[in-house]
Amino acid sequence: MSRRTLLHRATVQEGLGVASRPHHSVLLDGERIVAVLPEAQASLHDPDVDVLDLDGRTVLPGMTLGHTHIAYLDVLDGREMLFKYSIPEVTLGAAANAAAMLRLGYTAFVGAGSVSGIDMALRRAIDAGKLPGPRITPCSRDLMVSGPPERRNPGVKQRIPSDLMRLADTPEELIEYVDTEVAQGAEIIKVFSTGDDTFPNGRSHELLFTAEELVIAARAAHERGVRIRAHSRGLGGIRNAIAAGVDVIDHATYADDAALEAIAERGIFVVPSLHQPHRLLTTGTRYGKTPEYLETLEFEAEVENTLRILPLMVQMGIPIVAGDDFGFAWTPHGRYAEELETYVTMAGIPAPVVLTWATANGARLAGRGDEAGTVQPGRLADLVITDGDPAEDITVLGRPEAIEMVLLGGRVVAGDAARYRSGQPAGVA
Repeated sequence: MSRRTLLHRATVQEGLGVASRPHHSVLLDGERIVAVLPEAQASLHDPDVDVLDLDGRTVLPGMTLGHTHIAYLDVLDGREMLFKYSIPEVTLGAAANAAAMLRLGYTAFVGAGSVSGIDMALRRAIDAGKLPGPRITPCSRDLMVSGPPERRNPGVKQRIPSDLMRLADTPEELIEYVDTEVAQGAEIIKVFSTGDDTFPNGRSHELLFTAEELVIAARAAHERGVRIRAHSRGLGGIRNAIAAGVDVIDHATYADDAALEAIAERGIFVVPSLHQPHRLLTTGTRYGKTPEYLETLEFEAEVENTLRILPLMVQMGIPIVAGDDFGFAWTPHGRYAEELETYVTMAGIPAPVVLTWATANGARLAGRGDEAGTVQPGRLADLVITDGDPAEDITVLGRPEAIEMVLLGGRVVAGDAARYRSGQPAGVA
């Protein structure tokens, strides 16, 4: 592209939670958006402007996946996550996942537990131009404990290499591990206020970190200038995470109204979990999960409460971000848009609102709330061009062929700008 580019005759989805604006143009200068204007006001004859005629295609902000395990290679359980593949294999897989994520319109992701610190290494490689991929807000390795407070087992720690996942059963270890992760480049720390019905060391209603341990972890993270996110499914753990001052609550599946009010008051991000448990329950038998195993999970209750609280969170103005544990066999990498569809079809959330969870709110969670996430003057030109308007039909984003071009900082990183230039009909490569 030339330095100045006009995305002309576009439908603009600004990422602000409202319907898209047809018959508009977007002017880029280098890596920034400088104007969004009616197409009739666009200058088409400036020799310093490269005009791309989009013929009604939609321009929307690049999306951010807010809860990402980039090195999970579509595994069946936590043991496979840690031990099925070698570190070189998961590293190469993570690089491939990142490149594919960018092609699908996700121009950023926020890590949510980094196997072997791959988030940090991958971010450095992408920033240096050695690998293609989105902007990364790297997460620490999972900071885990061996079990609920009454079932701590030092033997568990001996079985898990600390380079894969860190187990911290004492406050001193927890602070040491936060220091180590931040020194390696982590910008967000991952802890566990509860277990998970699929975990071996604690179920969804059980506490893992104690309230006091969460306070220590949050203080250590904030003193080092990074944020902290807590896996929190059960209500007790959600309350503890709120009280500890975490920045992000992952899942929040058993939140009650009082917890939501506290989350809203404090402006805590929530990355909810609807798609992943729904997919496990409905398709798990395809991947070797027995009906008996699935019946042991309480995910139906979690799905039911999530469906109840999602509209409430919208009403309360809680900053919701999309991203639901992709990297398992039933939620494989590359199928990220299916989560957005689930929020529209199962939860009844309007598509323009759901899009803000992946655009404006995602950018805020990634630390670029004033820089990206919306199509507005002054913002980074992290943009996606689609054949179809996802604010009217969210399934557009789930069709890779409909994602025609992706820009990162004004630079084309997927697709071909030539198809839109004057003299060549739009849609012809």
